[in-house]
Amino acid sequence: MSDWDYLIVGGGTAGSVLASRLSEDPNCRVLLVEAGRDHAPGREPRSIVDPYPSSYGDPRFSWPGLVAEIGADRGDGTPRASRGFVQGRLIGGSSSIMGMMATRGGPEDYDDWRARGAVGWGWDDVLPYFRKLEQDLDFDGPMHGDSGPIPIRRHMRDQWPGFSLAVARALERKGFRYVADYNGEYGEGFGPLPMNNLPDRRVSAATAYLTPSVRQRSNLTILAETTIERLVIEQGRVRGIELRRGERIDAWETIVCAGAIHSPVLLMRSGIGPMRQLRDAGIDVVHANDGVGANLSNHIMMPLAVYLPAAARQSAHMRAWPSNILRFSSNVAGCPANDLHIFPNNRTSWHPLGRHVGALGIGLRKPFSTGSVTLGEQPLDPPKVRFNILDDDRDMRRLSMAVRLGCELLLDEDVRNMRREIFLPAGGQANRLNRPTIGNAVRSAAITGLFGLSGTLRRALLRKHLVNPAELLGNDQALRDIILRHAAPVHHASGTCRMGDPADPGVVVDPRCRVVGVDGLRVVDASIMPSIVSGNPHIPVIMMAERAVDLIRGSIQQEEREDL
Repeated sequence: MSDWDYLIVGGGTAGSVLASRLSEDPNCRVLLVEAGRDHAPGREPRSIVDPYPSSYGDPRFSWPGLVAEIGADRGDGTPRASRGFVQGRLIGGSSSIMGMMATRGGPEDYDDWRARGAVGWGWDDVLPYFRKLEQDLDFDGPMHGDSGPIPIRRHMRDQWPGFSLAVARALERKGFRYVADYNGEYGEGFGPLPMNNLPDRRVSAATAYLTPSVRQRSNLTILAETTIERLVIEQGRVRGIELRRGERIDAWETIVCAGAIHSPVLLMRSGIGPMRQLRDAGIDVVHANDGVGANLSNHIMMPLAVYLPAAARQSAHMRAWPSNILRFSSNVAGCPANDLHIFPNNRTSWHPLGRHVGALGIGLRKPFSTGSVTLGEQPLDPPKVRFNILDDDRDMRRLSMAVRLGCELLLDEDVRNMRREIFLPAGGQANRLNRPTIGNAVRSAAITGLFGLSGTLRRALLRKHLVNPAELLGNDQALRDIILRHAAPVHHASGTCRMGDPADPGVVVDPRCRVVGVDGLRVVDASIMPSIVSGNPHIPVIMMAERAVDLIRGSIQQEEREDL
C-alpha cells in the first residue's frame, strides 16, 4: 500500500484547508508538503501576526527569483515592464502575507463558472461553503456563517479615518448608495470592507485550519522546507512525488495546491501540459494539454497616491489596510456588471512614511486580457510569467473610466481638505522600502520628516511623480499614457489549470478537481478558477478547498483502491 492516503503539495491557503479537513478522518493518513517555512502556532514572526500586512515586503516569505512581465504594451516598441512578483512561500501561503481583504465576489461570478462547464460550482452550490468557512462578527442570516474558523469583521462608518470618510461622502454626492454588507448585498455601492483578521492579529488559512489541536493528530504530517521535483506517474496514474533531493513519497491520491503560478509548472515538469513546450524542454509527454499554464488572469490596479494631512491619517492603533470600498459597473457593452472598484487607503505601508501616505486603489475586477505561465530556460528555473495586461481594448476602456472617477473624487472639495499632493508611487523604490528592516524604518522616518517640513519642499521632492487630476480629465491621451505606464496586476493570479467540461480541450481539471487524462491527481487552488472572481481570491479559494473536501470524500468510496 501507499505511504499516504492523501499527499497535498503546497501548504498555502487551499493546502491548509485540505490538510485540516481530510485529517478529520482518523483512518486517513495525510501528508502536507510545503516548500517554505512552517511557523508553529504562537511562534509566528511579528510581521506575520500583525493585522496590517507588514510581512508582504519580507523576502523570507515569498518565492525567490520569481519575476513577472507586469506592464502593458505602450505601443511605442518599449518592452513590457517586468519586476519581482510576490507569491507566498510558507505554511499559509499568501494568506500569511497579503492584505486580508475578505470579499467573495458576486453570485454572477460563480454562475459564470457553471456556464463555462464547472457543473456544481454555481452560486447556490458554493454559498453553503462560504457560510461554512466564516464566523461573521457583524452580520447573520442566510448569507453568513457564525461558527466557521475564519473571522470576518469590518470597520463601520463611524470608525473610518478622515481620508476614507471624505471619499465616501463624495461618492454619496455622486449618487452611489451605502452598502453595509458587502458580502451579502450585491450590486453597485460603497461600504465597509470585510476583513479576515482580528484587531490584534492576522487570521491566515494556517492560523484558522492548522491549529495546535489539528497539528497533534497522529494521522497528519507537515513536511516544510521541502522542494518537489516532479510528480511520479506510472501507467497513467500519479503514484506520488519525487523530491528535489531524490527521495520518493508514494500516495493513493496527490492533490496539488501550489497556486496559479506553480501548480501548472509542476504539472508541466511532470509531463502534463502543452506538447511542443514539453518536448522543447526535453520532458517526456505523459498527457498533452494546451490548457496547462494558459488562461492566466489577474486583477489590474492603477494607484493614485496622496500625501495626508494630520486630520486625514489613520490612528496608530487601527491595524488595518483599507476601511471601505466602492464597486460599480462600467456599463460597457458585453462586459459584466460590477466590473470596477475603488478603495481609499489611509495607510500604504508599515513604516512611518506609510502612515502619512494614502491612496486610491482603482481596479479592474473582471479583465478580459489573459496571459500565460511557461517553463523557464531549464525546467527547474523560475517560470516565465506573462500577464499581458490591457491587451483587450475593453480593459483599457473600463480602467480609464475608473481612473476618471478617481480623479473626480480627488477633486471633490471634502476630499481636497483631506489630502495634499497627488502622485504616482515609484514602484521599485516603494517596494524596496516595504521590506521590514530597521534601516528602512530609519529611511522612511527621514523621508517623512522632510515631507513634513513644508509643502514646497515636498512638491520639489515629488516633482517627477506629481499628478494633476484636472489635467488628466481634460486630456484623453495623457490619461491613457499614465495608465499604460503605471497600471499593473496585483497578486491575484488565477485560471492556469482551468476547471470545466473535460470535453473542452482547454480544460485541465473536471468539476471534481480531477486532472483530465491522469488518474490519482487533483488540483485545488486559484489555478482552477474558470474565470477570475470579482473579489479578492483568498476567501473564494478557502471556499473551493472546503467544497473539494466533500467532493474527495464522496468519490473515495466509489473508486476501487489498488496496491501501489
